Formats: sequence, C-alpha cells, structure tokens
Amino acid sequence: MSRFNYSEEELKLNKVIKMNQSESLKMKSDEEMKEIRKIADDRISSSIELLRLLGKGEDVENLSAQIQSRAGKRKFDNKPQVQSWDKLVAEAEEYCPDIVTLEDILTEEEIRASEDELDEIYRQFSKKTGIINKTDLSFLAVATALQVTKSLVFPYIAKKFEYGQGFDSSKRMAHNDNSIEKAHREANDKFRDEHLEKHGTGRWMNILYQTVPYDITKGSADLGINMGGKYHRMYTLGHDPMLGWLFGTANILTDCITFNTFQTNRISRIDPITGGKKMVITAENVSLGKMFKESIDFVKADYLNLPAAIFAQAQHLKSDEYTKVGLPLPILPIINEKFASRLYSEQYDYLCGKRDFKIVASSAFVSMFIDTIIGLVHGMFRKEGEDRDLYEVRTRKILLISNAMASTSTIIKSTFTNDIKNLDIGTLINTLLRLFLDIRFMAKIKREYIEREISTREQKVLDEVDSLYEEWT
Repeated sequence: MSRFNYSEEELKLNKVIKMNQSESLKMKSDEEMKEIRKIADDRISSSIELLRLLGKGEDVENLSAQIQSRAGKRKFDNKPQVQSWDKLVAEAEEYCPDIVTLEDILTEEEIRASEDELDEIYRQFSKKTGIINKTDLSFLAVATALQVTKSLVFPYIAKKFEYGQGFDSSKRMAHNDNSIEKAHREANDKFRDEHLEKHGTGRWMNILYQTVPYDITKGSADLGINMGGKYHRMYTLGHDPMLGWLFGTANILTDCITFNTFQTNRISRIDPITGGKKMVITAENVSLGKMFKESIDFVKADYLNLPAAIFAQAQHLKSDEYTKVGLPLPILPIINEKFASRLYSEQYDYLCGKRDFKIVASSAFVSMFIDTIIGLVHGMFRKEGEDRDLYEVRTRKILLISNAMASTSTIIKSTFTNDIKNLDIGTLINTLLRLFLDIRFMAKIKREYIEREISTREQKVLDEVDSLYEEWT
C-alpha cells in the first residue's frame, strides 16, 4: 500500500509513466539492438580509419569540424509524432490494469532524493520569505509597537464613550410618552393622507392605527407562556431589531404573535361574548408556513397592505427604541434566552449594542489603517528585480505577527484585570481576518513557487529529451 495519496488524474499519469519506463528498459536491455548499435559503431570507426589510410584524413577532420559547428542546428527530416493523451492513457490502462503507485515506478532511494529536493525548495521559499533582514525586523518592531499600544490604550478611550455600559433609564422616555404618541400619530396620518385619495380605504387603514399584535400580553399566562412582564419585547420576534422586519411585518398582516421559540399564536381583538374590544392571545397555534402564506394572500389582496405593514413595523420599533425598556439585542434571545434576559434586565439594550458595535468597528478600522500604512511603506523598500509576490508574503508576515502580539496583549490584560471591557475586540477581529486572508495568500504563493520550481527543473530535463528528437548533434 502506498504512503502517498493520489487523485484520479495522478493515477492515470502513474500508469503512463510506468508503461514508458517499461518500454525504455526493454529497449535498453534488448541484446539484438545492442549488437546492431555495436556493428554500426564499428563500421563507422573502420570507415574513418580507411579514409585516413587513403590520405583523406584532412577531409575527415574538416567534415568533423563542419558537423560540430552545425551541432544543434540540423533537424530531423521526420519527427516522431506524439500520441494524444487520451490514447496514451488508454494504452497504459491496457498495459497496467492494476493501480500503479510511485513505489512501483521509483526506488526508495529515488523517492528519498525527490523528497530531499522538495525539502530544498521549501528551504529556498522560507529563506526568500523569512523576516531576517534589518529592514523587515525594523518594520516588525514598529508595527508591533503601534498595534500593541493601540490595543492597550483602547479601554481608556472606549470608557469615554461608555463602552459596555447599560443605559440610564432616567434619560429615557416612558413607553406612552405624549411626544412619542404624537410623533407616531402624525407619521400615520401623513402615510394615510398620501395614499387615501388615490387608493381609498381598506384593511391597510386598520394596519396603520391598530395596536401591533406582538404588543399584546393578555392571555399568555393562561397558555403557560412567560412573557417577562415589562420585558415582553425580548420574548417576541416582532420586537427584534433585525428579525422583526420579517416576523413583525408578518404578524401585523396576519394578527399573530411569534415568540422567541418561534411558536406563533393567533390574537383576538373582539370579546366573543360582548362583542366589544378585547385584545388577547388565543390558544390557536399557527405554523410559520401558514402565517407566511396568509401574509402573501393579504399582499395579493391589496398592494398597499404590505407597505402599510412595513411602515407600521418601522414606526413601532422607532417608538420603542428610546423608551425606558428599549429594544432587546437582535437574535440573542433565540440563541441564549437566559443571557439575553440578564443583559436586558440590566438595561443593556439594542442602542447600547449599536453604540458598542460602532466602537468595536472603529477599533478594527484603526488596526486596519495601521496595517495599510505599514504595508504601503514596506512595499516601497522592495528592491528592483525582487519577486513581488514573495515580497508581499514578507509584508503580510510582518502584519500578521504584529496583530497576533497585539491580540495576545489585550487578552492577557482582560484576563488579569478580570474585566471584559479591556478586551480590544476590534484588534481580535482584524487578527482573525489576517489569519484567514494572509495564510490563504501565503499558502497560494508557496504552492505556486513550488510548482514553478518543479516545472523549471522538469523543463530542463524535457529540453534535453527534446534535443534528441529535434536537433542533430
């Protein structure tokens, strides 16, 4: 069993090589051909000697010199025709029906020599891309100093922008604040006035002015559903700042409420006994497929239903965003309800997350900016004639190492201080991007370099073989 792995094409190639090897060895060991070559050589030598005895030695020397001067310039009149690859493979399949491995073609010494040659190419690549000269080491020192300093200063700057802190509820408005209700009503009136004259009344009017279904909590306790009281926004997907645009809009169209468990229930707005207004969550479960199908039906029934539902969703999220409870962090209640609940109850909401995201994004941008400057300046030191790709590998190594050291420093600081706010997530993100992109780039360049070196060495051998067919020496 071979210690190497082969692709399908490589197995075909092995068979062709084995067939040619066998044919070459057969020709080399053919005694009849050996005798013919010996007789031909003897006759040529005898003829030259005879010519010398006849006084034609000078002519022989001149002819030999003439032939020597034309070496490499004379062509065969009849060139051997190379078969197509498919035909060669077909012959090889017939010649070697079993699987052929490198061990069947090369001796152990030859395999070891090939591996040694490959190791030598690896060493050449490492030498050409290694950070060993003074210039590269200087750039590495500067890049590391900048990135580490930035990651260590980050917590102090971020603190000025209240990074990682919850909001002060005293600075927020009540959910039924008059200014919020007034702005909401005026926005609805404006949407209505823009479409009423051209379109006329319809269900879209109800969608604009009625309470959104995912704001209803009455009836949840009877169904054994915990909606968290005043924190009910965390348990309903309609209040999710991201998923709400899909589920909230569908809920508004179909009068349903979808919880963070994806359970969906129909809501009722009419008391079945008195016929009066009574908003309650019913026991009727609605599958997501049915809810979205009903949504499509309502959209088809009146083209204005969807814009009205999206508008109502946007206005509701906007009105809740700056209230004392705010909006929950997007998606997190689905992934980890317990953790999301703790953050939400500690008044860390969507606006806090958006603020911190901007801080982290700014940190990542600064790291990338430093990398860009270092990369551009380092590129200016490339010598004329120096391979651009190999030099680029050295540049990326400098940036990768400096970012890794900066990430290590911020992780160590946050660990020793036991404060997650000291962790420069922007630096970590930039380092991860470098790991993903730079390692792929370096692996690509390394593969191309090895293939180019192997091809160059193979081409020398092929040129020698071709000369046997193409040139008369």
